[in-house]
Amino acid sequence: MTGRRLARLLRTAAVAAAVALAASSCSAATVGGPRFVFSRFGDGMTQPVGIQLTGLEPGHPVVVAARAHTSAGWYDAQAVYAVPPDGHVRLWSEEPVVAPYPRPDGSGLLWSLAGPPMSQQQLEGQWVFGSLDVRFTAEQDGRVVASAPLHRAPLAAGTSDRDVLGSDLIATGDPEASQIAPAARVAGLVESVPTPVDLRPGVIVIDGDDGGASGAFVARMIASAGFPAVVLPAFVPAGRIPGSAALSVETFDAVLSWFATLPIVDEDRIFVYGTGRASSLALWFAANDPSRIHGAFAASGATALQCTSASGSPLLIQYGRALPCANPERTIADTDILPLQRIPGPLVLACGTADRLLPTACDWTRAGQAARGSVDGDAFLYIDGAGHDITTPPLLPIGLSEQSPGTAQATEDGRAAFWALVVGKLAGAIRP
Repeated sequence: MTGRRLARLLRTAAVAAAVALAASSCSAATVGGPRFVFSRFGDGMTQPVGIQLTGLEPGHPVVVAARAHTSAGWYDAQAVYAVPPDGHVRLWSEEPVVAPYPRPDGSGLLWSLAGPPMSQQQLEGQWVFGSLDVRFTAEQDGRVVASAPLHRAPLAAGTSDRDVLGSDLIATGDPEASQIAPAARVAGLVESVPTPVDLRPGVIVIDGDDGGASGAFVARMIASAGFPAVVLPAFVPAGRIPGSAALSVETFDAVLSWFATLPIVDEDRIFVYGTGRASSLALWFAANDPSRIHGAFAASGATALQCTSASGSPLLIQYGRALPCANPERTIADTDILPLQRIPGPLVLACGTADRLLPTACDWTRAGQAARGSVDGDAFLYIDGAGHDITTPPLLPIGLSEQSPGTAQATEDGRAAFWALVVGKLAGAIRP
């Protein structure tokens, strides 16, 4: 199944509800003049919204704009639509005349918001921890005919987080934790609030360093769906060169042992998650510890343990020694693919066919799929026209404004498809 098709399926419920709402409000809108109608499935930053306008003057183009103030300044998006004879413009079914997206999209004016660049810290502060108030306006014949606000709650709403210290790991009695300083911050735990009463699958997020969706975004997306997540940094600790290895097998093992002891975590249903350069790390742990790792999610990266440079800089260290890794200049055919067939539970791999950062991303995914074989519950997404960053949570205007309209929309479709799979596989792993 393509990423675009799955994204369309994900939005079907939003479209159906919007159509019903439009039918019930049509006559009132015509009498009261033009107005916006929002079909919402919650106020969360990543929850879908169906946007439409009713009561417009038929035959006159309408300019629909969205504007929001962020920590970095104003963010804006604008699209022009033809107005059909019934005076209704439904963004999910109406193709725009001019827009930052070529195809109909009910929420396109949200994810296509563009403004000043933000640092990683600013991105997290705005889209994870900050709320957003978007003002929508509609103009016909140079006159504003409708205006309405839309509030978006922070991605972190309904979640809590805390540091995981060396002392937490040492307290489990795991010998792998014995060399970790008690006061050292090793990872971060993110949980949903209130805490679910039943056991839940948990996710260890291997946090990469190549941009896009950081652990802060990923972990809160997972936790807001009701599943605990622990974020384990893999690269660039203080004083190290970007791209250098920082993660030891012992640290991962100690975090896994501690995570499995949490009252909410089903120790037999723990997943690993990694994207970009961290993909192969997540897959390595899943393939090499199938008795404790149930499944894996990975995207936009290699399915082999590659070195970070041709000179042999390692990705993983075990007992102070670098684990063997492949020369990144070798072809995929000449590189040993990870033994993904060992993973007992679901495997989700995804890539974008227009990935410029890693043009071979889909070749690696195909190689991983071949090594894995046919296993019920697996999913492999080859998202036509999408770029590298397909794992940022949907509807966030991050990393899309620099892309062409077609690539941006395909990437957004891929994000919706990928996250539908992640949440779906986790929900499917809940045991009665």
